Amino acid sequence: MNLPDRNLSARLLAVFLYMLLLLPAAAVGQDWFYTVRPGDNAWDVGKRYLKSMRYWPQFKELNRISDPRRITPGSSLRFRLAWLKSGAVMATLQAVHGEVTILRTGTGSTIPARAGMTLWGGDEVHTGPGGNATLRFVDNSLVLLEQDSVLALDSLMYYGGTGMAETRLHLKKGRTDNKVTPKKGPGSRFEIRTPSAMAAVRGTSYRVGCDSEVMRTEVSGGSVQVANSRARLLVPARYGTLTRKKDKPAPPIPLLPPPDLSSLPKIMEESPFMLRFPPVAGATAYRLQVATDRNFNLLLADTVSDRPRIVVPQLADGDYFLRLRAIDGNGLEGLDAYHACTLNARPLPPIRVRPRDGAVLTDPHPSFLWSAPEQARSYIFQLADNRDFNNPLVDIQSYGKTILKPDIQLKPGTYYWRVAGRDAAGNPGPMGMTMHFRVPAPAPDMGKSTFDDKDMVFRWQAVGPEQRYRIQIATDRDFSHVLVDRMTGQARFRMTSLDPGDYYIRVATIEPDDFQGPFSTPQHLKVPSPPNPWGLILVPLYFLGIAL
Repeated sequence: MNLPDRNLSARLLAVFLYMLLLLPAAAVGQDWFYTVRPGDNAWDVGKRYLKSMRYWPQFKELNRISDPRRITPGSSLRFRLAWLKSGAVMATLQAVHGEVTILRTGTGSTIPARAGMTLWGGDEVHTGPGGNATLRFVDNSLVLLEQDSVLALDSLMYYGGTGMAETRLHLKKGRTDNKVTPKKGPGSRFEIRTPSAMAAVRGTSYRVGCDSEVMRTEVSGGSVQVANSRARLLVPARYGTLTRKKDKPAPPIPLLPPPDLSSLPKIMEESPFMLRFPPVAGATAYRLQVATDRNFNLLLADTVSDRPRIVVPQLADGDYFLRLRAIDGNGLEGLDAYHACTLNARPLPPIRVRPRDGAVLTDPHPSFLWSAPEQARSYIFQLADNRDFNNPLVDIQSYGKTILKPDIQLKPGTYYWRVAGRDAAGNPGPMGMTMHFRVPAPAPDMGKSTFDDKDMVFRWQAVGPEQRYRIQIATDRDFSHVLVDRMTGQARFRMTSLDPGDYYIRVATIEPDDFQGPFSTPQHLKVPSPPNPWGLILVPLYFLGIAL
């Protein structure tokens, strides 16, 4: 043999060895063992599992059976995989959401998918934008086919009665999330082929994503063997790999850690709502998935964001599970973080009409008005003197109108109020935004004010020991020409600097936190002219002259 012939032989041998590695376990002579139970005999066991009794002589010889009717319980009977009964089996569409169709291999027709539908080898499952489907196989392995994906069921085989299944899938594009049942024998095999490589497992949790040029494999549990014509690679848990077309699989890459969701609330009261979380070092994007079951067999939302915040689309009220992972620069998606929450966004909170936020109310018996949102049949109303609504002053849990005047007299201070709706079943929606208003201390009672024209001191009734006052004096009732604008800590004011004439005075109370209440009703004040000194002299002299 010449040198070119030797090189050709070497290449052919390499190809043969590679193909040998990809062959199922049955082709390399691995055996399945049956554990004998009380009451078994070799003939009945063979008849139960052998696909033809023409294998009986080989089976009897392999197990050195001298008396087929007498075998020891607990001992093992050995079967070549090639001898076992096997046949095509079906898969089932366990869950379907959004746009999902089935391409039937037998008829070539495309039909809408529905939960519970039977799938056979050769069928294809197509998901559109926002669509996803979960497939359950004969060994209870699960595959979640995510949006914009195409999955062909190349071959579905089952070794009758052994628990071993051989599942061969072809992911033409898109992503799958796989939970594979641990192997029950050497014939168990689960593999996903893509345009770039193949991933084979015997019991693990992993994801596969592909397009026409690259395959991404991310392993969360167990291990996955990734292989193509260039090389084989075993990827352990918490690692991933990229396999580009016509290139060998890249060395395992650590997956990014799960994001921290510990600060997320358990109850969400808006829909849609914004999900915010701390960034993950090395992440270029994040994927959020929402489901109603903790196993995520059906996705209600599947969203990718390039920032550590994601808008969760509008959902019906209820209990949900969130699954979030970071995506690195290679496009590998990291380990999952989970969060269970309850969405309680309906009925929508009423719009608060009055009193407006920050209002100052002089009436200590205020009325409250709000809108009537759709689905609201009654309302929860709370009024408190603190933002936390500890020991609320008014707490009405079911009120049928949208206007309320509580039977309460409010003291001077700041108050907070909020409203929520209840639906026809009495279920409460979220509380609306808290509004606040202020009831100021009343203006001094100017009806009890006095003016001492001798000392030129104006006095009024004090409101309280901690209040101060603002006094204004003007020459007109409208206070457009203010002559005096002073602060005082006492309920009096000396007006020695005023010339004789007509004046108007008003006083406002100032709270300890410097909040000023309304001015009092203006009071008219006349400052008299001082006595004429000549009159004090002439009048006595006049009376003195009369006396003389």
